[in-house]
Amino acid sequence: MEQLSASLGDRKADLLIKMNPPIVTTETIKDLGQRPTVEFKLFDSNTNQTFKEVTYFITIKKDGKTLLSDWFFNPDGDLYIEMQPKNQNRISVYGELDPILNAYASRANSPVVASGPVFYEGGLYNFIVRIVTVDFSRTIIPDDQQPEFDSWLSIGASKTVNLDIDGKSTLTKVTSYYDEIGNITYNKNTNSINFTMPFNYDLKRLNDPKNTVFVHQEVDVPKLSILSADGAYKGFANGKDVTNVLMVDGNNQTKDVVHFMMTKPIVLQIANDYLKNNDNKTDGMMTFSLMPSKNGSMAMGGGTAMNHTMSMMPPM
Repeated sequence: MEQLSASLGDRKADLLIKMNPPIVTTETIKDLGQRPTVEFKLFDSNTNQTFKEVTYFITIKKDGKTLLSDWFFNPDGDLYIEMQPKNQNRISVYGELDPILNAYASRANSPVVASGPVFYEGGLYNFIVRIVTVDFSRTIIPDDQQPEFDSWLSIGASKTVNLDIDGKSTLTKVTSYYDEIGNITYNKNTNSINFTMPFNYDLKRLNDPKNTVFVHQEVDVPKLSILSADGAYKGFANGKDVTNVLMVDGNNQTKDVVHFMMTKPIVLQIANDYLKNNDNKTDGMMTFSLMPSKNGSMAMGGGTAMNHTMSMMPPM
């Protein structure tokens, strides 16, 4: 979920955009038929009271392509959209239409349905939400006073491969909550799992205050293997040691789940180094390596552990 703030006349309005369930991947969508619901809640930051009679104009984009752009309304304020991901070219919206606003209306027990390519592929989805009415549904806020919120939600993209590790065919899964994973390999010399991901290193984009820039990758490491023998791990992104932001979940009996949790300052360091070494070329790949190390981030059974404290941020 993500919470954003904007001015609404002499009031401060916060918009909460929340996905349920909070973790959604291409696996859960395609294999389990998962239909996540996205909630939009506009409330007064000072009183914590939800605004009523809210009309939302919502645009959803992925990779610069507009997937949805439509009007939505809820007299109680909170808007619910059930996503039905399908391999189609366009999104179809189903719901009760307000006769005057011509906006799709929803309630908690009866969400609007958006069926089509939204959430069908992994990666980042850009939600641009403009508030058109508040308090009175028949009174349109002037165009230059309509608050607009720019948010991102992440769908995990999983890829599973068989790697030859220590002479054994080992099933290994990598999940990215940023973009598609590619080129998963095992390096015998370094005893490491390696993979790549497309990344745009444009500093203007990364430095934008609206861009929280959170890169989250997840690697399943089989237990009882040479990869998990040390019970701890070191991680690298573009060759930079990022072990201090690894989270290792050792709760599962058959595998350790290692999370790369890279926040904006770390990503900016990596981006600056990349641009210096690649003649300021912004489009490229980000490489990741994970290897066992007794001095790395340790796996803890029954939970997750980190070797230092960090704040959790929305994926971006």
